[in-house]
Amino acid sequence: MNIVWLEKDSMRVPLPRPEQPHQWVEYADTAPHAVLDRVREADILLINKVKVDDAVMAAAPRLKMIQLMATGMDNVDAKAAAARGITVRNVLNYGPESVAEHVLACILQLTRRVPEWQSLVNAGDWSKSKFFCMHNFPMRSLKVMTLGILGNGAIGDHVAQFAKAFGMTVVKVERRGVEQVRPGYVGFDEALATCDVISLHCPLNEQTRGLMGEAEFARMKPGAILVNTARGALVQFEPLKRALDSGHLGGAALDVLEVEPPPANHPMLTWQHPRCIVTPHIAWATEQAQRNLASIAMRQVSEFMAGLPR
Repeated sequence: MNIVWLEKDSMRVPLPRPEQPHQWVEYADTAPHAVLDRVREADILLINKVKVDDAVMAAAPRLKMIQLMATGMDNVDAKAAAARGITVRNVLNYGPESVAEHVLACILQLTRRVPEWQSLVNAGDWSKSKFFCMHNFPMRSLKVMTLGILGNGAIGDHVAQFAKAFGMTVVKVERRGVEQVRPGYVGFDEALATCDVISLHCPLNEQTRGLMGEAEFARMKPGAILVNTARGALVQFEPLKRALDSGHLGGAALDVLEVEPPPANHPMLTWQHPRCIVTPHIAWATEQAQRNLASIAMRQVSEFMAGLPR
């Protein structure tokens, strides 16, 4: 069995090798133009964010399994894989607390205005102050805020748990466009209007692409904060910029963009708004989470190999 790992440097931890006999080939990274050549002899393909469509599968006649080093599967053509009899596996719940910690870190930074205070200190404003402290920016306590979570899987559950520890009121947000709101959920439009923070944890699909746009930002509570650690294409960036520039939104934290890595002239990189935190898709990536991910993924590969006819 030939196992081909296309994106070794996308993780900081090594992958454990399966016990079954195999050939192992790994590449630090794989550019789109190199994919077809590198998959030709693969029986099992290990990827993170490399796109695998029908053309890639057609170039790999031996391919039996695609193992993603991720939860999201939007970079693999699942229908094409099923038609070709190729098993596709992702990794679930390898580190929900890692993402949840990042969400709370962003909420705390934005409500306590940490980036803005740091900027003033660096500019020398504190040294010029007449008093021991400064009062340039109003700050809010989490105890008086409501957090709306859209996407209530393991990550959303951990975010809720951590937020409640800070005293936040937490509500589950129903999907957009749903006529009948489920028990225990708050309608999408109602959540936008009443929540102080909206945190996105839903998958990217045709129903959620561009989920947060001009109309949605206008309906959000004045001063509210948006956090997105799910998929970049859930958010429309130009409307987000306008909502922040106008002062209607109190802040935003984006750990994901629609193109990753983004070009240097991406609007969310060149803009550098003091109330918008942009991080390079690292919410998931604590050392422990990466070790869990590697262990689960390769256990799935071993189980698949063990089930193949001899």
